Amino acid sequence: MTDEEKLQRIYAAASELFIQPGYHETQMQMIAQRAQMAVGTLYRLFSGKEALLDYVFLTTLPTTVDRPQTFPLQPVDPRELVRRTEAAYADWNHQLAGQQTTSFDQLLTALFTAFKRYGRYFLILEHNPSVNPALTALYRQQRQEIYQHVGDFLQQHQPGLNDPQRNGVIVVDLVFWWCAHKRYDSFETEMARNDDEQMLIVVREMLRRSYQ
Repeated sequence: MTDEEKLQRIYAAASELFIQPGYHETQMQMIAQRAQMAVGTLYRLFSGKEALLDYVFLTTLPTTVDRPQTFPLQPVDPRELVRRTEAAYADWNHQLAGQQTTSFDQLLTALFTAFKRYGRYFLILEHNPSVNPALTALYRQQRQEIYQHVGDFLQQHQPGLNDPQRNGVIVVDLVFWWCAHKRYDSFETEMARNDDEQMLIVVREMLRRSYQ
């Protein structure tokens, strides 16, 4: 197994454990066991849990991550982590603003795509708000931006809709629930994963019927 393949396994294992049972409750041994590798291998690749958390955050962002060529990876400068997150959110908001002149179906595609990418990242912050207060604050702000964009879209395309802003919140939260909470943070996580795409199709069709 290459180091890149090991990193992918570690990313999946750590991000899920940081959601449940949580960052502070998760031990490196637990991550190694979930990733099916020796704990020594984990410490060869990461200096510790803080570096691993930063790696999870940066790997989620749709920006180029310049991974160091030498291991173990170290914690990232907090200012750099915030800068890259702000840039990723700004790009996302720019894309959402461009959806204002397109169809509701295209808007849904953008939401589903984004929440599939960011789902675990956001859940980690929701479950561990104190682990990185700056990123948590950015996430809260970004949620409000998304609500506003979707509410504005509904107001523009369905002028007769009662309270488009609250409807926007419902649309966003429903997509986020099925893309993230149901998959990584519910009693039925295994069932949700086994039937993931089919359930998302049902949710998408329900939203289409409601708002198109």
